[in-house]
Amino acid sequence: MNNIKLAQSRLAIMLLFAFFAFFLILTPIITGGITQLCERPEVAIRLSIIIQDILVFILPTIATALLCTRLPASLLGLDVKPGLKQMFLAVLILLCSMPVMNVIVEWNKNIHLPESMAQLETAFRNMEDSAQAVVDNLMAGASVGSLIVSILIVGVLAGLSEELFFRGGMQRIFMFTKMNPHVAIWSVALIFSIFHFQFFGFVPRLLLGAYFGYLLWWSKSVWLPIVVHTINNSLVVYFTWHNVNNPDSVNPDTIGTDLTSSADILLICMSTLLTVGLILYLAKMCKVNIK
Repeated sequence: MNNIKLAQSRLAIMLLFAFFAFFLILTPIITGGITQLCERPEVAIRLSIIIQDILVFILPTIATALLCTRLPASLLGLDVKPGLKQMFLAVLILLCSMPVMNVIVEWNKNIHLPESMAQLETAFRNMEDSAQAVVDNLMAGASVGSLIVSILIVGVLAGLSEELFFRGGMQRIFMFTKMNPHVAIWSVALIFSIFHFQFFGFVPRLLLGAYFGYLLWWSKSVWLPIVVHTINNSLVVYFTWHNVNNPDSVNPDTIGTDLTSSADILLICMSTLLTVGLILYLAKMCKVNIK
């Protein structure tokens, strides 16, 4: 990672955040107009997501890379293709971690702030309930064709755009400043989780962001976290669609969350051991010293 100098990396950070702030202000103006013009709420939501991903994440990253180096693809980690084995292991780790991540999600969801911050907690929960209601309404009664469109937007486009910005852009540039890789990975994961404005989903999203960051560092390719992020988002979209339209079916989000069940405790232990073991194996395969 030496295709830009230290001074250029500092300029790149300023440009990335400047472009990000500009488009973050501009996007609500554009999406607000679209919402008024669209007669169908679900179409307005999807168009808003597409515009946000393009303006807030993709354009700032590409513009920064083009202005800071003659090798923008190299700067963003787009010129390195991950191996099929790497991709398989990375996705397998994601799937194996689901039971233990479900427990973390449930724990984070049930955190309560001090009584003096009760109003703030209520505001946070109302924000998340509103966001979930929008998703449920979007998925309720949706056809398979509509599901595919949602996967393409929320799964593929969101996974691509967010990884391009947070990992390909922000994390790679942080590392060019000679920042310790672990510090860079967790700093970006922290920003990534904060940006989603979901306090009661903060910790699992922080861990997921860190995992994506290590995938980038180990493989040197932003395509690996893009693939895993896309699959993660697509699974969330599918399970949400399936659960909304089949309320009596088993919810995958509840797997392993019954801590009074010895079977679930065993499943969590197995999930944790497999996840950690596979992560260490993947890191070793990528020839990275993670100590």
